[in-house]
Order: sequence, then structure tokens, then C-alpha cells
Amino acid sequence: MTSTFIALPLRKAAKNLSPRRGDGKMRRRPLRGQFPTKVLLVRLTPLKDVKDRLLCLLPLTVILSGWELLSASGIVRAELVPPPSKVLMTLTSQLSTASFVLMVLRSFSNLTLGILLALFMAAPLAIWAGLKRQVDSTITPSIMLAGSLPDLALLPLLMMWFGEGSLAAILMAGVCAFFPIYFTTREGVRSIPTEYFQVSTIFHSGRFDFVQKLILPAIVPQAITGLRLAFDFVWEVILAIEIIARVAGIGSFINMSVERQTVDAAFAGIFAIGILSIIVDRCFFGFLEERVKRWA
Repeated sequence: MTSTFIALPLRKAAKNLSPRRGDGKMRRRPLRGQFPTKVLLVRLTPLKDVKDRLLCLLPLTVILSGWELLSASGIVRAELVPPPSKVLMTLTSQLSTASFVLMVLRSFSNLTLGILLALFMAAPLAIWAGLKRQVDSTITPSIMLAGSLPDLALLPLLMMWFGEGSLAAILMAGVCAFFPIYFTTREGVRSIPTEYFQVSTIFHSGRFDFVQKLILPAIVPQAITGLRLAFDFVWEVILAIEIIARVAGIGSFINMSVERQTVDAAFAGIFAIGILSIIVDRCFFGFLEERVKRWA
């Protein structure tokens, strides 16, 4: 998808032209180290781009419409699976209560802190392993072995060591997010052609230029992919921790709603997670990807 640009000349461009001479022709003033004209680029979003962005709502609309029809026809019991209209009404009412909003924000903060912890641990290690073959051969097999183990098996130990609170949830989220961030970042470093390193050595590039112009453009797109994968996966882990360990958050809210037979409130919590995930994916990760494309 491409964007349309139009050029609008600024007023400074007109100053480069002197008044008409006696022969009726325009005379251009000599330029003093400047371009003859300055152009303002205005980005126009094509209608096709807008349509492409709205297409993502089509499957969701079909699913919700079919769900509403099944509930209205009585094929699905409304007590067990309430219609989306009722769920959205419950979600709207819950969003007006401070306790529900705080639960969502607490779960999101635990998830974010866990992913940031994993990023600060995994990124330097992945860069080191990607640059040094011996380091990669030494530590990567052990990381692969640890990644194949069930992550939630560590939850009872973390709860015993750090208590049943947010700290255990953050550490568990960090452990789960570590592996996708490590492997995607490592792959980004390993994808750099060997000739680039040779050219950097020939021109005696400094360490700052080496990292800024060679390493970062290679690893940042891969790291964003790892962060996106970690974000989707760690949500499930955070919810499981909050349900199992009774940690305060949206997961415990969903569990208590089911126990109280208020299924519409449970679905409202699920809808809140889905809406928040879509917002983060489209706005935050989409924005990062666009900026990285222009930078890299």
C-alpha cells in the first residue's frame, strides 16, 4: 500500500523571483546556498488504505452477528452464553466502576513489566549469541531446552519464593516472554551478511556507529515481532496465574464472575481483554513497525 503525496510550494519560493523587468520576463534572483524552492509534502491517505483497515472488522462483525442470532433463536441458552448485546451493555456498566478498570490496568501492568524484564534480559544475550558463534553454541541449546519445559510448572515455586502477589505474576510473565524475544532477536543478528562486518572493519567504524547503523536496523524489526508474540502469549499466562493463584486482576474477576453465575460479567472481562489487545496491536505495534520501516 502506498500513500499519495502532493507538493505545496511555500511562500519562500516566491521570494526567489524578482519583479518583472522591462521586457516583461521574470528574473530569478541568485540563490545563496539554498534550494530554489522549498516544498511542503502533504500526505494523503488513499481510500483504498482506509478500506483495507476496515476489512479487519468484517470477520468480527460476522461472528458477533451469528452469535446474536443463535442467542435470540434459543439455540444457545442465554444463561450460559449471553448475547453480545448484553455483554456489551455489561461491559459498558463495568467500565464506569473504578474497581473493574483497576483490575484491567493491574493485569496489563503485570504483563508489561514482565515483557520489559524479559526484553532487558533476552536482548543483550541474544545479540551476544548472534555475534559470537562459540557463545551461541554454548548457551542456545540450554535456552532451547528450558523453553521446551512447561512454563506454568514454575508457578508454585515462584509463589512459594515470592508470595501470592503481583511479583510472582511479573516474574512468570518475564520467563514466558524471554524465549520469543531471545530467538527472534538472535535471528535478526545472524541474518546480517558477513560482508557488512568486513566493511565495518575496513573503515574502522566505531562501536557506536557499529551498533547504530548495523546491529539495530537488523534486530529491531525482529525484536518487535518477538514482543508481539510475547504479548499475545503472556496474556494467557497472566490470566492463568490470576485464576490459579488468586492474584488480583481481570483473570480473578472472570473466575469470580463464573462462580457467582454472572456469566455476562465474565464475558465482559474477556471482551475487555480482546479490545485492549487489539488497541495495543494496531496502535502501538503497528506504529512501531511503520517507524522502523522508515528508519531501517
